[in-house]
Amino acid sequence: MKTLIGFASVFLFASIPFGAQLTVTNTTAQSMMQSFLKAEAIRLDAKFLDGVTNRQQWEARGPELQQQYLEMLGLWPMPERTPLEAKITGTLEREEGFRVEKLHFQSRPRLYVTGNLYLPKDAKPGDKLPAVLYVCGHSGRGRDGNKTAFQHHGMWFATHGYACLIIDTLQLGEIGAIHHGTYRENRWWWQARGYTPAGVECWNGMRAIDYLQSRPEVDPDRIAVTGISGGGAATFWIAAADERVKVAVPVSGMGDLEDYVGEKVVNGHCDCMFHINTFQSPWTEIAALVAPRPMLFENSGHDTIFPMNGNDRIRARLEKLYGFYTNRTDRLFDIGVTPGGHDDKVELRLMAYRWINRFRRGDDKPVTEP
Repeated sequence: MKTLIGFASVFLFASIPFGAQLTVTNTTAQSMMQSFLKAEAIRLDAKFLDGVTNRQQWEARGPELQQQYLEMLGLWPMPERTPLEAKITGTLEREEGFRVEKLHFQSRPRLYVTGNLYLPKDAKPGDKLPAVLYVCGHSGRGRDGNKTAFQHHGMWFATHGYACLIIDTLQLGEIGAIHHGTYRENRWWWQARGYTPAGVECWNGMRAIDYLQSRPEVDPDRIAVTGISGGGAATFWIAAADERVKVAVPVSGMGDLEDYVGEKVVNGHCDCMFHINTFQSPWTEIAALVAPRPMLFENSGHDTIFPMNGNDRIRARLEKLYGFYTNRTDRLFDIGVTPGGHDDKVELRLMAYRWINRFRRGDDKPVTEP
């Protein structure tokens, strides 16, 4: 921000005639900068589907947008898929009808990803189970990893006929690392290097899908991804980057630029929530790369770090895009909203379970949670 204000000062003063007098207080300068940034955010958001009026035009732009997106994550050219070197370190048999395999794999050499794989108790090779990758939000659980904060998701899926892999994030997992580079550590050089932990989380998720597809119990063509908060953002990252994801349920994981910048919502978020927006893309474009695969976009109505105003704008944009593919009776995109604030609420979970059931098992009946 200091650098940005310094640049703005140069820009402003360069336009003043030599010898003119000007007094600008810090408050005035910040107000001017904020007004400028908000106008820029609104301008960039308005670029979504600019000039696109049908499916053919959108799909013609798709490859270029996909490459730009991956480049902004630091994943273009795509890294080599090195051996996962996966290891199961222990198994827990639970009498509730599931088992848990504790494991780790290497998404890159010596970049360890820790996780728990939840399976039906009697799962065996050849079962071809639908699978879910669950990506975690920012919930600290010490050395056990933040995956333990979301284990109820794995339990539900495993007791309803799914394989569910829950993986830790950087910083809050079993393996130490840093997410909060600019947020807390003053590492402003991250952006100059084109680095964002969002790219690492996306890559770890893609390699987790590699692992799921290697399991003999899993149907490699029936994979969904979901998660809340940081996991909601990671759901967008992974689903937009990897077409093997057939269903996506991001929960409380995206705002638009008008919210992030114009309303300073960015101040409440970790670095892993943002790519380096080199191409000045409207943020909704990330979600748009998931289309036409089924997506349920969930949020809470009074979530202060993912305000509903931004969610409503994103929904309207995505409904226009999905309208190129479907009619009103065939909903591949929908939004689910519950009362309250930013939290892993049972209502959000049940909507996610039902949506995934509908598109991975052909079952649209209401679901329950113990």
